[in-house]
Amino acid sequence: MKKIWYKIIQWYMRTGLYFYYQKIQVFGTENIPKDGAVLFIGNHQNALLDALLVPTTNNRTIYFLTRASAFKNKVAKWWLSTVNMIPIYRIRDGRDSLQKNNAVFATCFEILKKGDALLIFPEGNHNIKHKVRPLSKGFTRILFGALEKYPDLQIKIVPIGFNYDYVTDYPSKVALYYGKPIAVNSYYDKTNLQDSIISIKEVCHQALRTLTVHIDDTENYNAIANHLEQQKDAFLNPKITNAKIQQIVLEKRVKPSVKKQHRNPLYILLIINTFIPWLFWKWLQNKIKEPEFIATSRFAIGISLAPIFWVLQAKIIAHFFGNQIAWYYLGISFLLVLLYTKIGIKKK
Repeated sequence: MKKIWYKIIQWYMRTGLYFYYQKIQVFGTENIPKDGAVLFIGNHQNALLDALLVPTTNNRTIYFLTRASAFKNKVAKWWLSTVNMIPIYRIRDGRDSLQKNNAVFATCFEILKKGDALLIFPEGNHNIKHKVRPLSKGFTRILFGALEKYPDLQIKIVPIGFNYDYVTDYPSKVALYYGKPIAVNSYYDKTNLQDSIISIKEVCHQALRTLTVHIDDTENYNAIANHLEQQKDAFLNPKITNAKIQQIVLEKRVKPSVKKQHRNPLYILLIINTFIPWLFWKWLQNKIKEPEFIATSRFAIGISLAPIFWVLQAKIIAHFFGNQIAWYYLGISFLLVLLYTKIGIKKK
């Protein structure tokens, strides 16, 4: 029953993401092992949407490590557990809470032993900047702990590069790059664990940098990012763009620029037809302290409150004008969102 529920949620989220993103490009799915223990790792720019994009773009059943603060509410705890999310505790959750990670890691060992897949964001936090940050060693504890307990277990790491053109905008584009599998066992030496940790972190960090648009120049970051914004889909092609970044830095031709947006007229119709959820979104938007949660919050409202609001309006229309007109209205509501998403905002 849990697998059926997972598939239903997977389908619903995939549909929601199709309506939310103007374009979702996926590369390298041939690098995903069809079976056996896998740890997916990725850069982390976009809160929960990063996690949702992985199970909706490949066929593996995936367990997610999610920050424990999301599990404080009982309803949220139940909901997240039904879709294979596991809490991971950090120092900000209280030093005593870190001991709970021992049980979490033990659960991860068993997931890998069964030949299932885990998803971890090893940077340890999220940030909207186009940059792969240093990796924490938490993911190595899971990998090497599993190999210590099950020496014959074979584990693969599949790095994923998440590349968004405009992380906080709607609609926007995203490109996922699945990298070549990394054989964990070849980096594991139980007699020299510290060197094993350093080696696996370095190879994973390098893999993520090649799969992600990576602006390493902290001093000139904003200027370089603004320069790249003027080039169509520059943030969606890390191989080409990372080479351009080096050229930009070497040639010292970085000039700040301003992104201009031109709204599609469909936007007004979309607001009118989804007015109450839109008002709720504008209120919530002012409460969001971390920009990485903007897209996640907007998406959550879009896949929950908006359809409910349209159904309620359809019922009112059905009462006054009949069921046929109500069904037309409901279909047009979904079509309006789809058209706006795919046509989107023109950026220059």
